[in-house]
Formats: sequence, structure tokens, C-alpha cells
Amino acid sequence: MQPFARFRFAATRPITADEVPDFLIEAPFRTHVVYDFPDLDTGELWKVVSSDRMWSWLPTVWGCRYPPGDPIGPGTVRDFQMYIHHWLIYAQREQILVWEAGERLVYTATDATLPFFGTWCEEYIVEPRAGGGSRLRWTMGVRVRFLGNVTLRFLTRPMQAVFRFGLRGLPRESGMGLSDVVEHRIGR
Repeated sequence: MQPFARFRFAATRPITADEVPDFLIEAPFRTHVVYDFPDLDTGELWKVVSSDRMWSWLPTVWGCRYPPGDPIGPGTVRDFQMYIHHWLIYAQREQILVWEAGERLVYTATDATLPFFGTWCEEYIVEPRAGGGSRLRWTMGVRVRFLGNVTLRFLTRPMQAVFRFGLRGLPRESGMGLSDVVEHRIGR
């Protein structure tokens, strides 16, 4: 049983892999961040993006928990968790829709411990950078449960700034021994 499972709110409508392109364009809230990592090659960047440590460099984020021992790919369900306050832990169950090892990861949220996220999808694309290093293209789309299709696009620019700031800590995870964890997890 996943932690906090009895306190979860089902997503109003998780999306399918076929719906990803349209949803990420039409979602009422959508943000897209492109971030360059000149000192990380694509393999190093992918190891962080696909690991259980993604976002864990932020003060309140614990990261993702994958099922132990199972290969990771489309259909894998993982649990994202973060500490919000001494009595409030946010957890979101995520189902991987696309797993192109080394290049692309897409997931949809299936439930969460807070009721406001109705439909949630994120896409991470890792690619080489022309001058060396790597580039991350990250797109997130959300349809808030109680607002339906009310557009929240006015939040795009401020949230892009927040997410860009958050990605600055990613290179620290590259040197944290992730290769052993990731290789074990994805069966390389």
C-alpha cells in the first residue's frame, strides 16, 4: 500500500499517452521551461530526471518512490511526495505513459492527497546541446478540479520563473551516486 493511500483524491481524468500532445497544448494551466546544463551530458541529466531523486534538492521535496525491483516503463506507477507543513504531506501517484530511456519521460497523475488537481501531465525531454552539455525541455499541463477549463494562463510566466529557479539545483544530484541507483532501477 502506498503511503497516505486512504487520504487520496482520485484525479478527475488521468490522460492517456495518445492524449498527451493535445492536452499539453490545451490545458488551462500550461508551462514550458527550457533549461541548459552545459556541464552535464545527456546521460547524466537523464539519470537525475528519471531517478527517485528528481526535485529532491528542493527543501521540502522527498522525490519519487518507484516500486522496488520492477523495471520502469510505460504503466509504472510511482509516488511523488513532499513535506508541506508538520501535519501536511503532499503525495501524488503518477503513472508513466511514455518512457524512452535517455530521452523522454511523460506521466499523468492518477490521485493526490490534496483535491485541487483534476488532470495533471508532465513531459521531460532530454537532448544534447549544440555547444556541449544537455538541454531539458519540461512541459506541465494541469486542469484544476474545481475550475474545469477556466484558463490559468496568466500564471504561466511567474511559474516559469519559479520552475527555472528550481531546476538550478539539478546538477548537484548528478554527483550523488545516482548511477548505481538508476542502473539498478531501470535494469541497465
